[in-house]
Amino acid sequence: MLVMLLALASSLPAYGQSVSQLQQDNARLRAQLEALQAQGCGIDTPADGSHRGNPLVGTIDAVRVGPATGYASGHVAVSVVMTLRNTGNTPLALNYQKGSFSVTDDRGYQYELRHEHSSTRYSQDVKGIPMATADRADTTSVIQPGGRRTITFIGTRYMKDGQTPGHRFDINATFVALEDLGQGSVRKVRDFPVAFTNVRASGM
Repeated sequence: MLVMLLALASSLPAYGQSVSQLQQDNARLRAQLEALQAQGCGIDTPADGSHRGNPLVGTIDAVRVGPATGYASGHVAVSVVMTLRNTGNTPLALNYQKGSFSVTDDRGYQYELRHEHSSTRYSQDVKGIPMATADRADTTSVIQPGGRRTITFIGTRYMKDGQTPGHRFDINATFVALEDLGQGSVRKVRDFPVAFTNVRASGM
């Protein structure tokens, strides 16, 4: 897979931000999303676990809870399987925006992408889509009009004695649409924040 280095920082200004700034931006985007939902501005989050924001539609296919593979005893993994569909008329070159994913259960426990900040191991936690970082992005991951892409996030947490995972989860992530400007330069076109609330874990 071709990964294009960002030759011009000004062409993709959001990726010059720190991780904390990206997290703050994602919190702001979630607040805006919730405000739009409250106002009924065409963003729909129906009970079947899907999120619609033209032209990207996200659907939660499964939330699986179990022991974390490759970790010491007591670590729990929450795997979120999500399908993204392009309902628009133009192709979407999509990346997951680093630092934007969060999953919290109904007991208040948060699960982290443990390898998100490793350039070589992040794919253990994010599968099916490239991750846009501070200095690189991938414009080859394209969803054609009418097409779809299934992706998986794996959040992990250590549970102390007496702690058990919840049964319902709030899930947030932001995807970015990119444009290849040629000569190694990439421009961010727009953000697609998605939010799912009170999603029941599979089999619970």
